[in-house]
Amino acid sequence: MRACNLLAWPCQTIGKATLHMKDASHIVMLLIVLVAIGAGFFAVRTVMVPEGFGAHGSYSYGYFRAASEKEQAARDPVYRGPEKCRECHAEVFAAWKAAEHAAVGCETCHGNWQAHNANTTERAGADTGIQTCMICHARVAGRPAGFPQIQGIREHVADKGGEIQEKQTCTACHNPHDPA
Repeated sequence: MRACNLLAWPCQTIGKATLHMKDASHIVMLLIVLVAIGAGFFAVRTVMVPEGFGAHGSYSYGYFRAASEKEQAARDPVYRGPEKCRECHAEVFAAWKAAEHAAVGCETCHGNWQAHNANTTERAGADTGIQTCMICHARVAGRPAGFPQIQGIREHVADKGGEIQEKQTCTACHNPHDPA
């Protein structure tokens, strides 16, 4: 190595190219910063990621923590499904099960089981708003032709020969458990 300039920075000539070692300090600094960022990432990850996350023995689950199954099973359920509703509401359940809305779970309109069961003296709420029914019954080109669809509540009531009333809901004419 020899001094290539007045500052006596060492340099090396390889063929016709001259490499200046003063530029090496920038590369070393960059490498130090990258190593510090990597070490910081793993230090934070060690603190933030729960024990057992992503691995179970020699098997890797990806973004899954095996211990979470027991934790989730210990929590009180929020949604229970129609079979749980049948325990107290057998008559309504039987009518609903035989009707066209049998594929629509009770909790879709009445809210979650946990909220209702917390105060069993109150009736389960029911979302009778038009928008709730329109989630499934609004006219959409991709729905089967035989599926009951309407363009809007005003048009539907007019088609049936009626006149829409203020704050009218679908349940004014249709029984939600047996909507025929």
